[in-house]
Amino acid sequence: MSSQTGNDSLKSKTTKGLLWGGMASIIQQFLGFGFGILLNRKLTAEDYGLVAMITIFSVLASAFQESGFVYGIVNKKEVQHKDYNAVFWTSVGIGTFIYIVLFFSAPLIALYYNQPVLVELSRFTFLSFWLGSFGIAHNAYLFRNLKIKERVITGTLALILSNTIGIYLAYKGYAYWAFAVQIVSYSGFNMLGFWYFSKFKPSFTFDFSPIRDILGFSSKILVTNIFININKNIYAAILGKHYTTEELGYTVQPNKWSQMAQSILTNMVNNVTQPILREIEDDKDRQVRVFRKLISFTAFLAFPMLFGLTTVAQDFITITITEKWQQSAIFLQIFCIGAAFDSVSNVFSSLIISKGKSQIYMRNIVVFGLLQIAILVFGKSLGIEMLIALTSGLNALWIFVWYASAKPYMTYSFRYLIQDVFSYAVLAGISCLAAHYATASIANLYLRFASTIAVAVCAYIIVNRVFKPSILLELFSYFITVIRKK
Repeated sequence: MSSQTGNDSLKSKTTKGLLWGGMASIIQQFLGFGFGILLNRKLTAEDYGLVAMITIFSVLASAFQESGFVYGIVNKKEVQHKDYNAVFWTSVGIGTFIYIVLFFSAPLIALYYNQPVLVELSRFTFLSFWLGSFGIAHNAYLFRNLKIKERVITGTLALILSNTIGIYLAYKGYAYWAFAVQIVSYSGFNMLGFWYFSKFKPSFTFDFSPIRDILGFSSKILVTNIFININKNIYAAILGKHYTTEELGYTVQPNKWSQMAQSILTNMVNNVTQPILREIEDDKDRQVRVFRKLISFTAFLAFPMLFGLTTVAQDFITITITEKWQQSAIFLQIFCIGAAFDSVSNVFSSLIISKGKSQIYMRNIVVFGLLQIAILVFGKSLGIEMLIALTSGLNALWIFVWYASAKPYMTYSFRYLIQDVFSYAVLAGISCLAAHYATASIANLYLRFASTIAVAVCAYIIVNRVFKPSILLELFSYFITVIRKK
């Protein structure tokens, strides 16, 4: 009876986590998408290019200040107030120190890119990670205690408020400053939300002894987070030196949109994967079953979503942000292909973290980052399109590295990988190709766009019903159950 109760409790936690995480991701990404369209219609590629040049400094500083403390807190068996308090003051101290260093380094950054305007712009934008440092311990509290709803509300409100401010300034003619204000205000609102919902309140007791225990795990996460942020933002840092701000600007929004689509899935799954897998760590057979469902669910959604966006990229860009951004469509297509495979790799990486193997997680992220940097540095003469295509291809291949790294810790065979991942990639690819050729002759832009999506969705459902009906039946049964309960 207790086992059944535990199963029901686990299923309830997983379901609530997936529902709240999924709802949050969908709402936040669509809000971000809508606000992004309004900003894109007003700002230029040069505006985006300027801010993109300094983004990597902010995200790296954020990684340094967080130092993996969130995951370190989650993986601790028992957490007391002194642990959160130590994380709070350490994060604030690191954040303040790094901001001061970057403040005085701003002229060197501007000199590197030969853009004098970056001095003041970077000093202002760097406030985003300093404000964020005040909410790291509170975010760790919410994450450890599976306060997913509270994190959803915080992120959504921060997104709405910051983007409203950014759009207002953009339409008042503040150009790239509007984008910068949006970034800083989002960080501030997010921090305030974490404080509001978290029961933890810092005290002026400076006991940093818990940091030593956390650092054994979190130090590896620190290095990992640095390279994760490098991997996502390295294009601007390296290419901004060798290409114009306009050329760079055309890659910014496609990269952001592909990451937004990917985040709908990864945020949903990340909210439950690590805590749930740790909870059933002693039941190996059950862990395999749960993991297979998680990775199948991710692949089932990731490939049609991102391959579908690749299929309609040209029409999508024209409809949303007008023809002046048409050059960015090819980048959106390339980024989306890599993001689809990266979404699945994320589930493997969460498994590795749940096993406490942060050194393996770190190694895979670092090696990937170094290879990506090597491609961008040594291949800069190939042109932006080819460089991004190569890094996207690396993303697709890296799933095999994650699989090989996870295999020693779970009896997950290569046959499972084909069944749970690549079968959905093939079915999604077939569906999208069929939709493209079936609607290519339609002259009306809007009708072609809508028809391509409709045909792709119908084709994907049909091929899954024929070749892989189990996941469709599970999802259908689950939603029927939810409706009946209501």
